[in-house]
Amino acid sequence: MKKVVTIFAVAVAMLAAGSAKAQVGFHIGYMPETFTNETTVLGTTATTESDLSGFYLGFHYNTSLSGDLGLMLAPQVRWNMKNEETTVLGVTNKNSQTQILIDLPILFNYGIDFGGGIKLSAFAGPTVSFALVGKTKNTVAGTEVTTEWYGDDGDSDRSRLNLYGTVGLALTYSNFSLFGGYNLGILDMHKNENVKLTSGGLFFGLGFGLE
Repeated sequence: MKKVVTIFAVAVAMLAAGSAKAQVGFHIGYMPETFTNETTVLGTTATTESDLSGFYLGFHYNTSLSGDLGLMLAPQVRWNMKNEETTVLGVTNKNSQTQILIDLPILFNYGIDFGGGIKLSAFAGPTVSFALVGKTKNTVAGTEVTTEWYGDDGDSDRSRLNLYGTVGLALTYSNFSLFGGYNLGILDMHKNENVKLTSGGLFFGLGFGLE
């Protein structure tokens, strides 16, 4: 947690020290995520993966640090979800997973201006993520059971906090941008020493600059 606070404090200080030339805009995109669970019992490790679809919406503030080097803060709300339905011996099982998060990408970016309003940029940096809601809902033969992921009523060993290493590219034309990249989960989101839970995945999006 101290590392996350330090990263945020450094980013705010660098933004404050940046030039007055800043760009503000909005973005929306698709961010599927793979959760990898490694459980070790008696020296044997079993690995399972769960793929969730994800969508996000946010705004961004980008300031120039020096020349073509910039720093962007891009807070966003993200929804992860998964729905499955299986039938065994005539009995239908419906499973749904839902997660709502607040993300804060802190991204250094370097752009090459080709003229005519066209610019290609590479970006990299940490993304801090905090889960607000997480739950699994199972419905078997009409009976519904909901399991919370966090809090007193949920899995007390599962952490809401995650930290990603984020890299990607963005192509900008005038006020519009098309971007994509990859998030690599750095933190182990499970507190049990016999369980390791990590996540990550590709992302794509569209952005619109207000100035």
